[in-house]
Amino acid sequence: MQFQDDTYYIDKVIRGDVNAYSFLVEKHKRMAYTFALKFVKIPEDAEEIAHDAFVKAFQSIKEFRQQCKFTTWLYKIVFNLSVSRLRKKQLDVSSIHDNKFSSFDVAESENLFNTLTDKEQSIIVRKAIDKLPDDERAVITLFYLNECSVKEITDITGYSEANVKIKLFRARKRLWEMLRFLYQDQNVKV
Repeated sequence: MQFQDDTYYIDKVIRGDVNAYSFLVEKHKRMAYTFALKFVKIPEDAEEIAHDAFVKAFQSIKEFRQQCKFTTWLYKIVFNLSVSRLRKKQLDVSSIHDNKFSSFDVAESENLFNTLTDKEQSIIVRKAIDKLPDDERAVITLFYLNECSVKEITDITGYSEANVKIKLFRARKRLWEMLRFLYQDQNVKV
């Protein structure tokens, strides 16, 4: 299905054509669900968060300032709902301490990783991303998988630009370290 620009549908909704909102939902539902799933890791919860995000966006569509993209605004809503859900459930987050990076060697990790097939690489990267702390997982997902700029990530998360860059740096280091361990310690059991 070929979609119009988001502003086309937003303008129609604001003018009273509520059915136009269904095109925005259809266009962005997978993105909202996938982003929520990166946080909560439970498909049913991710579906509920995505649904709630679209309801909340619809209820606030008249306040939407088109200074940012609709997707940035929607990501922010999904992000906030996901964080709220995690706080309610008080999930334990496992993290990797920074002192484990003393032997960090990107070139070595890259060489090990490049011996895998694309499918194996994809599976291993997804597993590693899922093990990141929530804030770093969000930033990495937004930057690499959803191709958001640092500015858009600051708008979505409320983190400062410097904080986003630090989280990206730390997340990259953690990912490379995890990928190296996954490769060496488990002989890449996919």
